[in-house]
Amino acid sequence: MSPTSDSKLYVLAVEDDPLHAEALQLMLPEMGYHFSLVDNAIDALKLYKQQPPDLLLMDIEIAGPLNGIEFVEIASAIRKTPVIYVTAFSDSETFQKAKATLPSAYLLKPYNERNLQLAMELALFEKQSQSDAPENAVTHKVDASCNAFFVKYNNRLLKVPISDLLFIEVEEKYCYVHTKERRYTVNIRLKNLLDQLPANTFLQTHRSFAVRLDAVEEVNLDDSLLKINGKEIPIGKTYKDVLFSKLKML
Repeated sequence: MSPTSDSKLYVLAVEDDPLHAEALQLMLPEMGYHFSLVDNAIDALKLYKQQPPDLLLMDIEIAGPLNGIEFVEIASAIRKTPVIYVTAFSDSETFQKAKATLPSAYLLKPYNERNLQLAMELALFEKQSQSDAPENAVTHKVDASCNAFFVKYNNRLLKVPISDLLFIEVEEKYCYVHTKERRYTVNIRLKNLLDQLPANTFLQTHRSFAVRLDAVEEVNLDDSLLKINGKEIPIGKTYKDVLFSKLKML
């Protein structure tokens, strides 16, 4: 079945097992989705370019020269689309390779219709949540040698040097990156953001805060607070020892 112009969501399914392909042909219309179903990466790539899907259902061991993970790597370079792997492979090596492509779910065969439906709804909800992020959400980080982020702010892309970052504050699903001049909203988990920052420069000091170590102006030992640019930031018990080991004290 091919996508149409109505409001139903479009799923591109890549499955070369006849029994599972037949099951998808029955399940996807019942769930209310339009879909295309192919058994190899070459045909899938053509469809992916012609009509961007809302969701990819991807078997890993498929017909043709590319496996499902390799296809997702190529497709992700064209545009970001939620991916659910449906596979019989439960070994750690395959899972780690799939995990590196940041899928929304990894379902082992045999799966039932309810499990598939829940995984698809969650993946699409996550996609919608990201598209509803604040206007100034981060777009991407430039090459590491540039040591900067490009951030969408007031309908412009601003280059923010990492050296300008003072501290990061977490609120619900967003991080707020603070500089001396302003605060930027970034739609990324704190751990993932810290992974992209220079090692030993930034440190998490609380479940909701991370700081640039050389920006710390003062530490209140009695109240477990530190101060950066006039802002008091809490120090969590589990982070205190690591913080003190990183600070240079005479």
